[in-house]
Amino acid sequence: MTMNTDELSPRRRQTRATLVQAGTSVFAVRGIDGASIEEICEAGGLTRGAFYSNFSSRDDLVLAIIEMRTSENLDRLDATIQRWTEQLTTTFEVPEIKALMTTFIDDVFNEKKQTVAETITEQEIELYCLRVPHLHARYVELNNSQFERLAALVTTALDVAGATTKQPIGDFLTVIISVFNRIALSAAAGKAMDEPVDIDPSLIVEVLMHLIDFCPDDED
Repeated sequence: MTMNTDELSPRRRQTRATLVQAGTSVFAVRGIDGASIEEICEAGGLTRGAFYSNFSSRDDLVLAIIEMRTSENLDRLDATIQRWTEQLTTTFEVPEIKALMTTFIDDVFNEKKQTVAETITEQEIELYCLRVPHLHARYVELNNSQFERLAALVTTALDVAGATTKQPIGDFLTVIISVFNRIALSAAAGKAMDEPVDIDPSLIVEVLMHLIDFCPDDED
């Protein structure tokens, strides 16, 4: 089980963040099965003692990577939605829907571009957890919790835009996440591990246009 980071000192949280980043970079190159604790510590410039003071095992680090990266991504999405909500409620202009969605999705992607290493490690972690029974249960638990928060954020964004999904929100998100993952992997191909992944929003926007009904409040 991962520890409650809210109770940690700033220095301890920084050490954990460094190990998460180091683990992400090593897992992307070596795979999780091929990565050693020593390699992770060396990549982060830390000792084995620092590692085991924060994580009980490599699997514990894997879970921490899931928690930290997903939490950060959802926090950024939350901030972006709040910013757009303020903009849309203070303007009198009615934007063209497709242009609005393209700008919004592009804004979400560019809030913080993920690296090639982060993109590869996300896929590596999912596959690894499928192969490790005791880890898979916790992985599913974390995913379900994060999926619920994502659903709430997306529902808020849709409400602001006066829109609804044509499918249940869970099915809708599954499709969008799958499309995003495929685009991200294609954009990461052939690049250096530390390079940012540039994601073209156009395909996701096209998919969204088919999955969302727009129902303005003033519609007769």
